[in-house]
Amino acid sequence: MSLDRQFSFDNFISDRAELIVSSLRALLLGRGENQIGLWGAAASGKTHLLNASAEFARKRGIALQIYDGEQLRQCDADAFGEFSHCDVLAIDNLDAIAGHADWEACFYRVMNRCRDGEFRFLFSTTSRPSELHARLEDFRSRLQWGLLLQVPQSSDAEIRSILRRRAGMLGIDLSEDVISYLMTHHARNLSEQIDILQRLDGLSLSQQRRVTIPLVKQALRERTG
Repeated sequence: MSLDRQFSFDNFISDRAELIVSSLRALLLGRGENQIGLWGAAASGKTHLLNASAEFARKRGIALQIYDGEQLRQCDADAFGEFSHCDVLAIDNLDAIAGHADWEACFYRVMNRCRDGEFRFLFSTTSRPSELHARLEDFRSRLQWGLLLQVPQSSDAEIRSILRRRAGMLGIDLSEDVISYLMTHHARNLSEQIDILQRLDGLSLSQQRRVTIPLVKQALRERTG
């Protein structure tokens, strides 16, 4: 899974940020739960948190392997079952393998290994793990062994704050008028808003222009065209 090092625990904004981040840090440092599941709607910040976990681990010399469930599903489950040793195994979109018996059996064994102390396990799903449409009941039950944390959808105020902070990291001066235009004329979906912001960064650099509403309109036209 490709990583975005702009994601960190410090720039995760949520009314549950303190609980979620402190729990993840404890797992990564080996001082808390051995298994944590993050669940919540699309674009709620789960991928951000897994990227942030990987960056936190990298800076502290913690061996973390991270994969995406959608990509794993295209591979051989038997081959993954022998993945190399790590301190923490992280899987984004683990619900993508639900309904695939070979992968469910693989992660049934993975979670058994986690419980035996071989490594720590971090995963994310869109649905509450107890509600996954799994073929193997033991797989679903093991997803509920550790700490389960719901990642809530970002509020409009949180999306505004996130856009402002991410823009600052890119060196963009994002005015309140531009943020309001984005919020009014485009979906309140954080991942899509971040995608637009990255397009604005490219356009601003290539055209040597400030980010204004006309530039936003151009970026949106090019994105849909």
